[in-house]
Amino acid sequence: MCAFFAHLHSAASLLSLAATLAWGWAAMNHSAGAGMTGRRKGLYVAAMATTGFAGLTGLAITFAGPWSQMLFPYVGVAAVAGHGMAGKAVKGALMRGGRGITAFGVSLQAAILLAAAGIMATKPF
Repeated sequence: MCAFFAHLHSAASLLSLAATLAWGWAAMNHSAGAGMTGRRKGLYVAAMATTGFAGLTGLAITFAGPWSQMLFPYVGVAAVAGHGMAGKAVKGALMRGGRGITAFGVSLQAAILLAAAGIMATKPF
């Protein structure tokens, strides 16, 4: 059962990164104008939902496996929370037409997910 959740978590994490990169591309596409267009809304929801699902499968692995006493669950929770807060800031910046915060926020979202994936893959501690 733990192996199933581990594979599901890996797949959800990769899908989350792909959805976040697609959301970042759509948010930075200035030809669409300011605001949340239909495509941006869909990609925003996809990025947030897949990241949340990756977090939930990570919690399932924590409770099913030997990781409850390790630091990895807390890294994952921090990554999901940081990704969500940065995404909310980008969404607000898009509504106001702020390009600087949009660029910083989508970069931060991708960096958070890449850092969490790197930590989970290398297991340095």
